[in-house]
Amino acid sequence: MSPKEQLVFETTFNQFKELEKIGEGGAGLVYKVTDGNTIYAAKYLNPNKVSTKTRKRFFNEITFCEKNIHQNVITVVDHGLLIVKGVSTPFYIMPYYPTTLRKLMESSISYDKVLYYFSDILNGVEAAHLKSIWHRDLKPENILIDPSTATLVVSDFGIAHFTQEDLYTLVETRADDRLGNFQYSAPEQRARGKEVDRRADIFSLGLILNEMFTHNVPQGTGYPKIVDVSSDYAYLDDLVDWMIHQLPEQRPGTIDVIKQQLIVRGNDFVSQQKLNQLKNTVIPTSVIDDPLVTDPVRLEEVDYRKGELIFRMSRPVNDKWERAFKSLINFEYFPGYEPKRFTFHQDKTARVPSDGRSIDLIAELAKFFKIYIEKANMDYRGLIEKEQRQKEEEQQKTILEQIHEEEIRKALRNKVKLN
Repeated sequence: MSPKEQLVFETTFNQFKELEKIGEGGAGLVYKVTDGNTIYAAKYLNPNKVSTKTRKRFFNEITFCEKNIHQNVITVVDHGLLIVKGVSTPFYIMPYYPTTLRKLMESSISYDKVLYYFSDILNGVEAAHLKSIWHRDLKPENILIDPSTATLVVSDFGIAHFTQEDLYTLVETRADDRLGNFQYSAPEQRARGKEVDRRADIFSLGLILNEMFTHNVPQGTGYPKIVDVSSDYAYLDDLVDWMIHQLPEQRPGTIDVIKQQLIVRGNDFVSQQKLNQLKNTVIPTSVIDDPLVTDPVRLEEVDYRKGELIFRMSRPVNDKWERAFKSLINFEYFPGYEPKRFTFHQDKTARVPSDGRSIDLIAELAKFFKIYIEKANMDYRGLIEKEQRQKEEEQQKTILEQIHEEEIRKALRNKVKLN
């Protein structure tokens, strides 16, 4: 390929032409491209570094990001193979973001907006962690920004650790590989034989949080702290110190722990997340993913056998739902067939003794049973929502108590000098 020859990224159903080179990482090159209608970015594996290992890593990155639907994680929209210097190398197409966190920090971020941006970064990294994927190369250059929505997006999972079952070709980066940008890498990434996991990302996030306020990356002791530039956010210094602890086991164990610390300080815009096991997607914890709430019970069939009326439902119920059903109050019952008389079974049926003599009676009872179900569904949802609120309140109360205790201890240490 001559220096002036335009790169063309051709996939099964589309073609993307090079506009300009916009980046280069450890093993990949990134170009601004277009399909004639929309601007995208294309990343391809450097042909000089193509190997079985780098191909597998690239494959894992594509697989993870192609399935992504999280707004704070980069999404692969297409992919294919490119011939460069006679070498067949993989590439993928992603949305084009014109700027990065690095450029945003260079233009300065107002202190009151830092945590809004940082919460996006936490969401993106946590979305990967919840799927047992940790990035291991977090730095401001890998955090992209959509200026139209001010949304931050975590990108470049090229050396991420993948343990997802649906990634058929797993690649374990060797402990002695040099991982990540040295300035943002955790201590365990700089040593041989050390385990590198999600806590390395938490270390990098601590460095980035401090830098977003102070424009300095903590190195050693005596580094510029957040209190030095904004007393309103002085409480973040203890959090940063915790996140960048030398020992991984002394750092917060999860992103959620960091979020809890921010939420109890009044940062209500920070949202907690969880993994929806059924759909394998990351959702806010405020979203109830209980199957009996997302897909409420419905009556599907009525039958009669051996002295029992059998009501076949759309799904089996749990003990909590059954208790909600049997404790229904304040509405009209079908005489002799009150909710507490029904028994529930894992074959998706509810049963009640009956002589079966009157078909009209059974038809009328079926109408009442549908009403019972609808009211039980409503009461069950209310119960789950209440339990969720109580859990969040108890969690925040515990954290506030811990923070208050630590502040007292810190003040005591500063006040009482024995030497």
